[in-house]
Amino acid sequence: MIRLHLSKKRNIVIVLILIIGCATPPDPDIDFISVPDLSTKDYCRGNGYILSKGTFDGRLNFTFSTSRDSAYIEFRDIIGRKILFLVISNNDIDAWDMQNNRRYNKESILIALPMFELIEPNELRTFLWGRIPSIFSDVNNIKSESEDLNREIQFESVQTQFGSLVNIISFRMKDKNSQISLEVTKREFDQQYSHLIREIPNAIILINENS
Repeated sequence: MIRLHLSKKRNIVIVLILIIGCATPPDPDIDFISVPDLSTKDYCRGNGYILSKGTFDGRLNFTFSTSRDSAYIEFRDIIGRKILFLVISNNDIDAWDMQNNRRYNKESILIALPMFELIEPNELRTFLWGRIPSIFSDVNNIKSESEDLNREIQFESVQTQFGSLVNIISFRMKDKNSQISLEVTKREFDQQYSHLIREIPNAIILINENS
């Protein structure tokens, strides 16, 4: 386990956990913050689930399809009903409340998904690829452990044929008594879910944070 404290405006603790198998002793020369080489891959698709405690308690399953500059994520409840659809393009995010057929603005997204107070949309896309966002592996962002921090991000990874890929990212916000965990249970590279690749219809009503 490696714990890093970052000096970025988002005051958070980063915990990196790498699962490399109990039978293999750790190699002291391995750089656990390095990322696998996926430069030959153009697309990634997969599925997983999100667990939330605090503002919202429960579990949602999700499927995703992502490229180098965009990502599409559809969340469903445990009985398969469509709940939320996210479109991430570069560092912008758009959200569709599919249950109530409403569109979120940025402020409403922060209320529904407070994890975006800790990471940028493009950093979530990086996680979907199985990599740790570069901002969290930059030693120049390390800060003193004596500082009182109320927020934490934890990454967990597993060994695959492509190297060590991040499969779990957890967000803990002590100041809000909230915790969110996303786990990717399956990834496929150079493949897409064509039904996910779409924009949110312009006819969907936009709501603001006070709606």
